Parts: sequence; structure tokens; C-alpha cells
Amino acid sequence: MFKRLSKYIFILFLLVPVLTSAQQNADIGVFGGTAYYLGDINPGRHFYRPSISFGILYRYNVNSRWAIRANGYVADLSGSDLDFPGRLNPDRPFSPRNFQTSLLDLALQTEFNFLPYIPTAGKWQYSPYITAGIAGSMVMGSDVDAVNTLTIPFGIGVKVNLTSRLSTGAEWGFRKTFSDTIDGIENPSGTTSIIHNNDWYSFMGIFITYKFFNFAAECPAYK
Repeated sequence: MFKRLSKYIFILFLLVPVLTSAQQNADIGVFGGTAYYLGDINPGRHFYRPSISFGILYRYNVNSRWAIRANGYVADLSGSDLDFPGRLNPDRPFSPRNFQTSLLDLALQTEFNFLPYIPTAGKWQYSPYITAGIAGSMVMGSDVDAVNTLTIPFGIGVKVNLTSRLSTGAEWGFRKTFSDTIDGIENPSGTTSIIHNNDWYSFMGIFITYKFFNFAAECPAYK
């Protein structure tokens, strides 16, 4: 898996100098956790065949309630009809079906903090938050054709200050895709209707970020 994803990780870290050029009111960090697939094979079992996921994120803190975040994550997705014997359909082409793919996910999201969150406030300042935005994914594997798809990311999380420079948090996010071919199984009707599309994937993990705030100057956004 790591060999397959190494080229994606290299692309992500090439973005770091660009992201850090806008340092004031911003933080940058790393994410690590797990990812899993939901779709035609697995319609509802969470944390099914979880894989290792990791990436980088950049957050611009607009004020104590709102932030804008860009992130890039990589993971593997997999599934097999044989894990769900009660749902095997002899009329479905190529059944039983299994697949394994590598995933690169690039997202731009907003975050809304339920509590006023001031990144420079120091130790143990925290807030739960919700996030949503727009994303794109590139899915590649030997079992399915390459897929590039627009997705809708959304999720929930919590963030907390460890020090005046470091923060951490946890997030559980979902991606609603606009493709029904990530698992290699198209809609039973043979259409491409978004309404009947079943392919999703999810990330859950923790992050740690370093803050690039200018502590020598008061930031008007947090008055």
C-alpha cells in the first residue's frame, strides 16, 4: 500500500511551501487515522475493512467561530461481496465482486466552531466543530478503472490547544461522491443518476498542527 501511495504523498508535501507563505492567522499540520468504503457492496457497515490514512492540512482561522481549511489525504479502499453472503445477487454481472483501490482526496472546507475558539489562547482552549465543503478524489487500482470524481465532504470534530504553538484534534468525515464506479459496480438500472448513486468513503483520525500566528501583533479577527 505505501509503495502505491508514495507518489501521492510527494505531491502533497510539494504544497507545503505554498501553504506556509500566508502565515498570519494560519496553522499547518498532519493527519493520521483510518479510511473505509460504503457503497454497493457495503451499504451500511461503518469501519468495514479499515485502512491506514494520512495526509496534510492547512487551516486559515478567519475568527473565533469560522475557519477555512485545505487538506489532502491518501488511503486504500477495498470490499468484497463474500463479506456479505446474505446480499449476493446471482443476477448481478460479475458477482461475487471484490476490489481494492488507492485514493487521493483533495478538499476545501469551512469549519464552524460551536464554542469561541482562539488558537493563540494557550493550553486547553477547545471547541467541537462541524465542517463541510467541496472536494475531488482520484481513485486508482488494478481491480477498477481510474476514477476522478467530485465529492461533497462533511463531518464533525473537536480541536484543542496543547500550547500556544501546537494544537490537536479528532475528526470523523464523510465523502459523498458523484461516481458509482469506485467499487467497480454501476447502478443496477444501468443509469448514471446521482439520486441512485451509492459510493461513499469516510475518514476518521487525529491531527496535530503548528500555528504560524504573529504573536507580537494583536490580531483584529480575535478582538
